[in-house]
This record gives sequence, C-alpha cells and structure tokens, in this order.
Amino acid sequence: SRNNNFYAGFAQAYRPVIFKDIIPASVYEVTDKNLKDAYGYTLEAGYRGNSGGFKWDVSVFHLDYQNRMGSLSMQNDTGAFILYKTNIGNSETNGAEIFAEYSVSIHNKLYLSIFTSTAFMDARYKDAMIKSGNANVNIDDNKVESVPAVISRNGITAKLYGASISLLYSYTAKSFADALNTEKPS
Repeated sequence: SRNNNFYAGFAQAYRPVIFKDIIPASVYEVTDKNLKDAYGYTLEAGYRGNSGGFKWDVSVFHLDYQNRMGSLSMQNDTGAFILYKTNIGNSETNGAEIFAEYSVSIHNKLYLSIFTSTAFMDARYKDAMIKSGNANVNIDDNKVESVPAVISRNGITAKLYGASISLLYSYTAKSFADALNTEKPS
C-alpha cells in the first residue's frame, strides 16, 4: 500500500585474483597456483511503513562469502616454514536490522521524536583454516573479525521552528580483531 510495503533484494559480488595476490612479497612466500576468485551474494527481505507518527523498517539478511583469501603455513624443500597464500575458506553472515521512530507534536511548532536503529549480526567462518605461528588452525564456526553481534543507535530529537537538537546513545558490542578469536594476547 502507499504507507506499507514488503521488499527483497539479491546481489552478487566477485573479487578476482589480482596481480598483488599472485606475486610473492618475499622468498618466504609462495602463492597457490590454483588460487580461486572470491565471490558471494547478499540476500535480504524486509517490511517498512508508517502509520500516524510511527515509522518502521524491519529487515533480515544473509551474506555468503566464498573462497576467502589468506595464508597458511607450509614447509619448503629445505624444511623452513613459509607463507602459503591460498583460499582459506568461506564465511556466512546472518542478521536483522530494525529502524523505528515515533514522532509527536507537543505544541504548535514543537515536535518530539524518539528513534532506534539497531542491527543484530552473526558472522561465522565455514570450512576455513588459517596460519597461527607455524601451524594451520581450523577456524570453522569462529566469528568473523570486526563484526560485532549488535550495533545500536538510539536517540531523541526535539524540533522547534526548523531548528533541532538530538541526544544520541550508541552501542557497539565487542568483536574480535582476528579470525582466531583471540581474547587475550600472548
């Protein structure tokens, strides 16, 4: 209808192997001759609308990332450990996003609104392995680095004669800095 609608979207993405990926940076690095292009897709669906002073947009999404590039540990012919640049695995991100705002007229030209914009995400590695020291470690089901479980922006805004002032509270949950999900550095 004019005030409410459902929507959905699908997008594909590709990240080809580039020159920088195949040229070793040092003699201690080897590139997989079968290095594959990374690719993936995003799928989303949602419902948005407004009624009276209430506006909303609620959506869910799935992001799939295949053939992530990274490094593994490998021994060369002399027994020395080297970096082996290859495809390390895949990752999936599932999530939901919520936006809601309620506005009300307090007095003739004074308006007040309260709002939230919050995202919930679960990003995990699938069939993946990375280098840690001289060993290769399975990171299947580890959380993807730099993806917090919750990001929320909430606030209240007052508008008077075209001028406005807002009070904003932001929250970002903790996230990991590495694919190993290290909690305490060595």
